[in-house]
Amino acid sequence: MRRARTIIGLPIISLAEGVRVGEVKDLVFDPNGRKIAALVVSEASWRHDAEIIPMEKVHSFGRDAVTILALDGLIRARTDRDLNRLLTSDIKLDGLLVMTEGGNYLGILEEIIVGSQGEMIAYEISTSFAEDVQHGKYHLPANEALTVGRDVATFPDGIERLMTHQISELTVPTNPTTAETPVSEVQVTTGGQANGATVH
Repeated sequence: MRRARTIIGLPIISLAEGVRVGEVKDLVFDPNGRKIAALVVSEASWRHDAEIIPMEKVHSFGRDAVTILALDGLIRARTDRDLNRLLTSDIKLDGLLVMTEGGNYLGILEEIIVGSQGEMIAYEISTSFAEDVQHGKYHLPANEALTVGRDVATFPDGIERLMTHQISELTVPTNPTTAETPVSEVQVTTGGQANGATVH
């Protein structure tokens, strides 16, 4: 597992052709599917459509690079209606207000912990500057989110009992046929070249 921002800035290598495609400019998230939906290679301009790589074309998120299967994984965003809708939506996870459905403030979303296949594992939130300095940021299981909108992400009442400062106390949701894996068995990468990039 790793923090999503550590993916931004990594070079993208095509395995079939052995060439560098570019670098990850941004990430497109699917909050309902709780996963990275695509990588942004170049952003849209008035002359050009954005270029993206759908998650199913990604081979691996490595420490120093992202590998894709082949160059045909790089597409124009408008050629995939669902991905283009996510890319152009007003929902940006960075800085989102996090609250319970009963209206209790939980914090501000600052980071997303993702798994090796791009699955969203946890939301990292800041409750206050003093709390962050004294104890560190909190983590909430991503699969507990009820709604993720333009302004607010909501969680069930009572979610506070699942908030933890230690990522190792969470569990990684796996597919329904397997048991959950303790996060303590997986390393969380903290380095990277994010430099203030905004994730969608």
